[in-house]
Amino acid sequence: MTDNDLITAVRESFTGVRSATGVDRIENRGRALRTRRRAAGLAGAVAVGAAAAVAVTALGPAGHQPSHQSGIQLAAWTVVRQADGTIEVTLRQLRDPAGLQRTLRADGLPATVTFSGQMPRSCQRFQTNLAQINRIFSSRQAGGYPVMIIDPAALPAGAGVALNPPDQWPITRVAFGLVQASPQCTGS
Repeated sequence: MTDNDLITAVRESFTGVRSATGVDRIENRGRALRTRRRAAGLAGAVAVGAAAAVAVTALGPAGHQPSHQSGIQLAAWTVVRQADGTIEVTLRQLRDPAGLQRTLRADGLPATVTFSGQMPRSCQRFQTNLAQINRIFSSRQAGGYPVMIIDPAALPAGAGVALNPPDQWPITRVAFGLVQASPQCTGS
């Protein structure tokens, strides 16, 4: 049997089959369903946008610090600038190192963040001593997660912060240190 013979046999087996519903009605029903789904999706997007607008309005004007603790809170990590100028970083998951890096830089901290335990090639270590490191960094645990407290005022001129937690779960420790500040490494 050739392909043509097979096609002919299949076509002949459906000769007596007829649809009670016309093609126009089937097409119109499909369009109506797609329109309804799009409208539901659009309504959901509008609701999310409205909730975001309310949340932004509730936070107050940009740059305003309503209390001693403000910051960006995410499931993976949290950055909070304290009233004394220190910055607390809590790591819950090793996600979005670039987002954490942007947030720290937005808070005025020259920083590089990787979640691999290795320093980026664009960064050079900053020569320091343990006493200076202890003035800049301290740490604690909160809810089983590491919290790094960074004092930007204690950073020496020309230095930036490097955060390099090892790529492991659960997060038990975070490697941190100083790097030479540069646009390629710390953004400044």
